[in-house]
Amino acid sequence: MDFGGRFIGTLRRELAHLGRDRWDLGMLTLFPACAITVVAAMLIAAVPRGLPVAVLDQSNGTVSRAIVRAVSASPAVTIAARPTSMVEAERLARAGQVWAILSIPEGVDRGLTRTDTPAIQIFYNASFLTIGGSAESALQSAVSAVLAEKGLDALRARGLPAVRISPPKVQATVLFNPQTSFEWYLQALIQPAVLHLLTACVVVMAMGRELRGKSLTEWQRETGGGLAALLGKLTPYLVALTCWGAVWLIWLCGVRGWAMNGSLPLTLFAQGLLFAGTAAISLLLVIGVRKASFAFSASALYAGSALAYSGGTLPLDGGSGFARNWSAALPFTHYLRLQMDQFLGAPVAVALPQIGVLSLYVVVPMALVMLLLRRPEA
Repeated sequence: MDFGGRFIGTLRRELAHLGRDRWDLGMLTLFPACAITVVAAMLIAAVPRGLPVAVLDQSNGTVSRAIVRAVSASPAVTIAARPTSMVEAERLARAGQVWAILSIPEGVDRGLTRTDTPAIQIFYNASFLTIGGSAESALQSAVSAVLAEKGLDALRARGLPAVRISPPKVQATVLFNPQTSFEWYLQALIQPAVLHLLTACVVVMAMGRELRGKSLTEWQRETGGGLAALLGKLTPYLVALTCWGAVWLIWLCGVRGWAMNGSLPLTLFAQGLLFAGTAAISLLLVIGVRKASFAFSASALYAGSALAYSGGTLPLDGGSGFARNWSAALPFTHYLRLQMDQFLGAPVAVALPQIGVLSLYVVVPMALVMLLLRRPEA
């Protein structure tokens, strides 16, 4: 049988199996749909709003009341508790009822006209760094605005000039994601990572199903074996998951309106390469070890850790040598660099090295798979 005949025959065989097995079909249809829907629903608010905080006002003066009003007006937080002691405030934080505590000590009003200004303190829950940091930032902005206004008022009341020396001003400008949206940032990380992991698992599931003991002899006899049979085996899974990747990008860029300033076709092509390389690695694990359980574990290890070691969530510059090397060895790291570059509008030429690396993740494992299939089975 020629190459095309073996490819078509294996493809039809795999499609017939998916038509019979609802669970395997669900892994390509229902599960990705649920994953995309759940992540999109979680992040559609884009920016955290109404985070509960506690305000401990031990001053109860004009300045402290102005601070409380400013905090109440902030859309990012809501005052959920007014404890009377720090012990009570810490209990609320430990119980997860508030994400941050604003402590206003006695003497804040007097401190504006004296040198011994008491410290206004903000405590936040760093166990949940993103949410706690957002609450802390909102409190900090509200407090700073009130103190700046009240400080000027105090100087004017004493007949002093508002500004004696004009210090250099520092301006920070957000170049990208000016809305500080978690929807854009986290969806760009999570959705392709989920599909990457799913690709690794479904390919192990599909190829592991053909093992008879530790042998693939029967599968090779039925399909003709070789590269054509492998491609026919993988095609339904790669096409389905690449389509889901396109659905995600259409949702994020077409429906939600987040701009892809670079090349969307290039990003889709790179995503297809990522899934193809992931499938090739999973094939290598199954055919090399001839044990589906090991291949599942190894796939969960390299694909499941991809997001954490990609550099998108935690910085790797100060990490250990192992962390940096493991990150560089993962295909998802190279895809994510290309994707984020294209979101930001980088030239196509910048993406070519990553395209080359992603192509190697397809070619090298598939070449090793072909060598292993020629190995006599025990």
